[in-house]
Amino acid sequence: MTVRAEMEEVERNKVRITVEVPAEEVSRAVDRAFRHIAREVFVPGFRKGRVPRRVLQARLGLETIYEEVKQSNLPEYYREALEQLDIEPVAEPEIDLDEIRIEEGKPLNFQATVEIKPRVELAGYKGVVVERPDEEVTEEEVQRALDNLREKFAQLEVASGKTLADGDFALIDFEGTVNNKPFEGGSAKDFMLEIGSEDIWPEFNQELRGKRKGDILDIKVRMPEQFPDPEMAGKIASFKVIVKEVKVKKLPEADDDFAKEASKFDTIQELRDDIRRRLQEMKAERAKESVRLQALRKLAESLDVEIPRRMIEDYTRRRRRDLEARLATRGISLESYLKAVNYTEKRMEEEFGEEAERLIRNELVLDAVIRAEGLEVNDEELDREIERRADMFGIKPETLRRAIEEREGLEELRWDLLREKALRFLGDHAVFADEEGKTPSGGAEGSDAGEHPQGTEDEA
Repeated sequence: MTVRAEMEEVERNKVRITVEVPAEEVSRAVDRAFRHIAREVFVPGFRKGRVPRRVLQARLGLETIYEEVKQSNLPEYYREALEQLDIEPVAEPEIDLDEIRIEEGKPLNFQATVEIKPRVELAGYKGVVVERPDEEVTEEEVQRALDNLREKFAQLEVASGKTLADGDFALIDFEGTVNNKPFEGGSAKDFMLEIGSEDIWPEFNQELRGKRKGDILDIKVRMPEQFPDPEMAGKIASFKVIVKEVKVKKLPEADDDFAKEASKFDTIQELRDDIRRRLQEMKAERAKESVRLQALRKLAESLDVEIPRRMIEDYTRRRRRDLEARLATRGISLESYLKAVNYTEKRMEEEFGEEAERLIRNELVLDAVIRAEGLEVNDEELDREIERRADMFGIKPETLRRAIEEREGLEELRWDLLREKALRFLGDHAVFADEEGKTPSGGAEGSDAGEHPQGTEDEA
């Protein structure tokens, strides 16, 4: 290790770091500075990089060399001190460069004052009392899943004389104008619209309900204030609509023939059993996640910690920047968006701040569990996660790894996996409250706590 570092707290979440660089390292740094400057300056009679040290010293003076030492080496010495003290800054350090004195053969000393991420020590993170999640799969849920599958195989049939209601389909032609002028996307032929759908203007649903084949309608629609075309935003559009056909959805019978067509099973009972099994697996996973998040939320809410204002402000700025970028891809300004959703900037900033505090508290809890339990993520686990994500994106693992490395994101990914481990740890060691509010013996993973293990996610 190059440096020796000590730390003292100057106020809550702010420390003064005293760093000492040994004399031998100072000498090496001065040598490096001479070599670097020798490559940069031109001295008559010498080739670049070949200027003797005594000539450079006489020509430039030691202060220039020492200034190069400061500029080139202090950031690295500072980073080493942070690693040695195991602290995470949340702002740039305050370092008085003019106060730093460099002399060959003597140690270099400097101080840095910096605001740091709070560090908490957790008590009682094993055995957090949580409510037992519901894992029972009901007949209604199985039937609903089966009906959803039948919906995918449904066919539309003409319903002569029927009036339109939610769930029916209308085959329509429509022509839209604003100030008697057609506009792009405002007209279509043989458009199939499901009544009650959210995929079209609500005024269409309102006017089409109760209508039948052959009806001709004049539907007025107020265009959204955030409509991409500013000349149409907030204007009234008129649509001439002709109902050409009314159709209803015909679901297949839930019988053995349907099971053979829709699945790998020969009977409807086998299909129902498979649906139940998959629902059970899904509920078990959701139950695990619920247990973990309940434990995390309880610990985070009980933390006696003051979150640095700078951390909340940095998060809020990032959230605002991300929102503006997403809106920009749709041609919408933040001002238009806030007006459309009836929000003020102040309310948005307040909600971002509340979200930031909650997520930072969660992170502090998970980091404390990582330290207390000595959790680690090895290279093999990191490789497996990269392979999993690459498979999800349909790309080669080495391509994804290269992209992560280019943005220096490997350590960030490692920390994501570490916090996932810590979250699973909390779930593994949580206990269920019984009906009287007492805690049973054993944890949420124990046989007393149910058949499914409860431990084994951004918002953090």
